Amino acid sequence: MKKTVLTISILFSIFSFLYAEVNSNSEIKFIKGNISDKIASVKDAEKEVSEKLSVKAVDFVLDNMDLLKDDRELSGLAVAAIMTFPETVFTEKPEETITKFSSIFYNFTDKNVRISVIEKLSAFSQKDSNNEVIRFLNTFLKESYDDNKKPSEVEKCAITSLAQIGNSESFEILYSIYINKKWSSLDNEINSAIISLTEVSLKELILIINASDYTQMKLISSIFVKNNKISSSLKSEIAEKLLNSSMLIVRDSGSVTKDIADFQIELCKVLYDNNWTRSSSLMLSYFDVAKTEQKAGFITEEQFSDIIRYIEKLSSKEAVKVFVTYLESLNAEMNNGKVPSVTIVSALISALGDLGDKLAFDCLLYTTYLNYPEEIITQARSALSSLKW
Repeated sequence: MKKTVLTISILFSIFSFLYAEVNSNSEIKFIKGNISDKIASVKDAEKEVSEKLSVKAVDFVLDNMDLLKDDRELSGLAVAAIMTFPETVFTEKPEETITKFSSIFYNFTDKNVRISVIEKLSAFSQKDSNNEVIRFLNTFLKESYDDNKKPSEVEKCAITSLAQIGNSESFEILYSIYINKKWSSLDNEINSAIISLTEVSLKELILIINASDYTQMKLISSIFVKNNKISSSLKSEIAEKLLNSSMLIVRDSGSVTKDIADFQIELCKVLYDNNWTRSSSLMLSYFDVAKTEQKAGFITEEQFSDIIRYIEKLSSKEAVKVFVTYLESLNAEMNNGKVPSVTIVSALISALGDLGDKLAFDCLLYTTYLNYPEEIITQARSALSSLKW
């Protein structure tokens, strides 16, 4: 037993010695060797030594990059050093690390060097969120776009990185790039990034909506509301803001088109489908807009009936008084010989019956005495029987 323990101890000592010697040789090779030797030392050493050498390699690159600008071997050393750079150093000295990496990034045109900087800093930031890393990427993308540079794999890498770690400023920059279409070759990447950042940038998106004209609103809807990757709650909140802004445009301009009217109905359906009861007050306000649009022929009777159904679900009791008032006005028209839309009357009766509020009793009862088609009279009687007392 003692002999076995002694043998293991001797073997361990030998391995430790050899390990130390190999590591020592790697460090010596890095210090004494040429750039190719330095690259090999960083790549071939054990993880602990490789990380130690990578810090030295980064400093070597910084010291010599002006003299050996875009030298292929120096670029290779920069990539090897950045890829093996230890997370512990970044955690201890984040600002210093970012300064060194950004200096290498801006002093090399080699795309592999630049992409390695972006990927490494992004990897660090994903584990330990760092605003300076995000600011570095935001600044690079904005400057590149403002300088009218043709996007390359470097810009593409920055965009996909911001999709993972970006903030609301990233969202604003990327959204501006996307809608201006100067980097259309990266549309898919930019679209994915802004969708990923929507939740942390809702405040900024709402400000964009508030300042948008109708054309811009339709674009926003196509990007966000019609996107399956957006959560139903977020989609509903955006749809609500778009509906409100579209109503303001109609009110302020005093004019409406069928396209705007259809757009508003689409937004209402999103709110209805997602049971977005938070939009209750807005939907009740929209009802007056929809009535005007229906009378002007921009909304069909069937579409208006759908709107009544949407409002019934989302506004519940608050809708009763609105529906009663409107049914009373239609009954008055009928009483005066002007036959209203049977489709709309039927939708109102159905909604009031489903809501079951006794406030609807008088107008539903009055409906049964008017010269409506028999199916309307029958429907009104059925609605009366469903009222809750």
